[in-house]
Amino acid sequence: MENKHKKCLRTLLLLALFLGLLEDGRTALIAPNSQQFFKLQNQVILRELGRDSSAAETSYTFETDLKINSVWSGDEDQLLEVYISGSKVDASGKDRSITQIPDRPFYISLVKGQPDKVIAHTSKDQSLLNLERGIASLLQLRLDASQEEELDVSGLCRVSYNVKSSTKVEKTKRDCSLWDLRVNYHPEEALGVTQQAQETVFYELSSEGTLLKAESQENHRLNLAAKPDVGSSVKSTLILQHVSQGSEEVKQLELGSLDKAIQSLLEWYRVFELESDVDGMISAIKEQTLEDQLKASLTELQSGDVGKSSLALAYVKLIPLARITRQEQFEDLLRDHSEVLPQLVDLLGAVQTFDAHNATFGFLYKESETTNEQLDLLEKYLQSLAVATHPDRKIVEHLFGLLEQKSIKKHLKLRESVIQTLATLTRQSGLDVEDPLLKEVRSYVLQGLTSKEPTLYIRALQNLQDPATIEALLEQAQTGEAPNLSVAALQALKAFPLGSFNSSHRLQFEGIFYQRKRRFDSSARTLALDIILSLRPTQEQLGYLLDYLASNDRQFEIKTYVLQKLRMLAEKCPRFRALFESELLKRRHVNNYNVLGQKGLTTVLTRQLSQAPAFNETLLSTQEVYQGILKRGSVEFLLHAGRSQASSFKLGIYTAGLGSLVGDGDSGNGNDGIPADDEFSEDEAVTAGMEISVQGAQLRPLVFFSGQTELMGHVWGGSASDSTPAYQATTLSQDNEHYIILTSGATLHWRVLGARSVDLNGKVGFSLWNRNAQTEIQQNTGSAVLGHVAVGFTYAKLVQDFSITHEPKLSLNADLDFYSGIKLCMQLQRPEQLLKQTNVRSVFLQSVDRPYAKHVRSTLSHKTAGCTFALNQKNNEMCNLIFSDL
Repeated sequence: MENKHKKCLRTLLLLALFLGLLEDGRTALIAPNSQQFFKLQNQVILRELGRDSSAAETSYTFETDLKINSVWSGDEDQLLEVYISGSKVDASGKDRSITQIPDRPFYISLVKGQPDKVIAHTSKDQSLLNLERGIASLLQLRLDASQEEELDVSGLCRVSYNVKSSTKVEKTKRDCSLWDLRVNYHPEEALGVTQQAQETVFYELSSEGTLLKAESQENHRLNLAAKPDVGSSVKSTLILQHVSQGSEEVKQLELGSLDKAIQSLLEWYRVFELESDVDGMISAIKEQTLEDQLKASLTELQSGDVGKSSLALAYVKLIPLARITRQEQFEDLLRDHSEVLPQLVDLLGAVQTFDAHNATFGFLYKESETTNEQLDLLEKYLQSLAVATHPDRKIVEHLFGLLEQKSIKKHLKLRESVIQTLATLTRQSGLDVEDPLLKEVRSYVLQGLTSKEPTLYIRALQNLQDPATIEALLEQAQTGEAPNLSVAALQALKAFPLGSFNSSHRLQFEGIFYQRKRRFDSSARTLALDIILSLRPTQEQLGYLLDYLASNDRQFEIKTYVLQKLRMLAEKCPRFRALFESELLKRRHVNNYNVLGQKGLTTVLTRQLSQAPAFNETLLSTQEVYQGILKRGSVEFLLHAGRSQASSFKLGIYTAGLGSLVGDGDSGNGNDGIPADDEFSEDEAVTAGMEISVQGAQLRPLVFFSGQTELMGHVWGGSASDSTPAYQATTLSQDNEHYIILTSGATLHWRVLGARSVDLNGKVGFSLWNRNAQTEIQQNTGSAVLGHVAVGFTYAKLVQDFSITHEPKLSLNADLDFYSGIKLCMQLQRPEQLLKQTNVRSVFLQSVDRPYAKHVRSTLSHKTAGCTFALNQKNNEMCNLIFSDL
């Protein structure tokens, strides 16, 4: 404790000494009326993450001489005149002189000893102006602890000082505003990027308090959130080293104030803030048009390439060029490249500019004369656009206005896709709660709940996810006469962020699951359960769920769902597992084989698809069975990044009324007079369809058949027995673009684009004679991520380009035998996967007499073995029975 007091006392004495220097007026870093010579050196190093060797770095070094004249001083104010000369840049041992920096000086004004403004010539060289701001910022040294924030070349920063001695001081900078200039970013953390930044400035002073050395050490780490070992590390060291004091007499500006001294320079100079601006040259795209790049990529953009990583990679390479392309050019491309129109409309949806939107609708939408092919392409465009994370507001306004036109009301499928896309884009736009556009869209969708097709508008509310619509959805869930309305409403509510719900909402979800006021469809109950569990049940609430397992409810499929869901959550969360096991041990009437033994065919499971060094992806499968038939099922692909996750693709299947074709339900032979939940709708229409969600955007569902007549037509005609595409599209996944300005004034540009190309197809075989059915669903996915990092200034630039490609595939086979009893076997398989990573690091010396470039390439690949996923013991038994004779 005594040593600690001594250390504190020593620190206070040092600080007092420094503050004493301040009071004596001897702490001006550049002595008034003097001439000082400094050497400025800036080294920037770019490293590829995931590699430890020094060979995995690329760098440049800039050096120059500075002559600093104090040309005006008064009290604590000062005006410094700075000349830059003898500049050179070096990379890989190649030294180049820089002759284009003007020999005219720039000026730094200091107010109360701190740099305030840069007075520079009206030059078009943004990076040179930023460098001058960086030099001025090194002179910012404040020891009176009067401020916790400072404005300098990096913007507004949080700062702290550590006085090491009377001549050594450390300044730490944090959370600078210009370290994260976002152009685009993905709202889903798992699909975003992660940045870490820190900077420390070390000062060495003379005994009189003048500057001997200032050294800034700045580090930035940039990586994919879902794959932290992919990205870049940038280190910048900026050193201002005192060389000598000049012997020349410094001519003073004989003016009465600092403002007048500055005013005398403004005939040829302008005043600039210390805060830098982005140097747009760092992200300038080479002289190439979208047309040129498209022609070079036509081989990879054919329809046969959907579902392959080569198409996804070609797709993301086109996006930067497409975002600066004008409407007329888009129209020419659509007209001249009809052979790849499906891929082009996918691309234009990802662009998210009003030019791309106008070109697409202008080319394809002809009101009442629009052909079926044009309608299909417009739907593809809207589905791609629905994944957009930063759409132009004019696009949202146009889609809303389109719904008022009479012509679109004749195209029912297109109209529904417009409604779903409009709702999704409104949410993604992040509009203020009082924004008139949000209010108009919300009102339009809510009014649709009273129309003849309320489920369409319920799905739109699912995409909108506006907290102001929760009560309307709960009303639909609890009072809807048709079971499908209740199910749709709860499915929509399940998509809302958990923070949208309160304790009153939880009670209503519990009322639906436990059927406290009336009976509900089994799918509605399982969806309500999903929401209850996602809200993290308390010990008491978990106890109620366990007691339900021993209740007289004869819906064994629901009980199976509850038990499997609880076990799945216990596997994922140790805290929940401890609570689950503790509550189960308290309940002997539940903790026995009679209750916990699996009686239903319903399946809830999660399986690891891939993990490091590949992406961390899991599969969440839910198969709700009724009367031996899949009533509602889903397969969802989740991408993980730390504790966050994002849904990349979700496939749902729903059926109704098929139980009469295969046999009895699962209600058992109980004579308690209580009907099974799903026995209230004996006249339920025979229907089946598919629901697809891409990155949380719910698309218009695909109806396989509606009515028994249409179903039997498929059975007798065999029209479903051939493999049929259900969804083929390429959509944007990652979409991030940021700028960072370094203390040296250099600009860092960081862009990550990713795409997924999906080919989903399936076939169904059905035999009434043999009383069996076979279903096969195949999903081929090609994924690509393209990253670009560039850092530098006018005369030197470091670049890293990396790409990651892989092709995850999945197949689901289901065999149903209802000849004698009901037997259902499901097989989920994943073939071998190959993840390939390429990386190119480059250094360029430019705008010098002999330009220089060097490139270093590397590749890395990783194989993941194929497998068949184990589902559960009940499924294994069924598969053994069905295939016992083979």
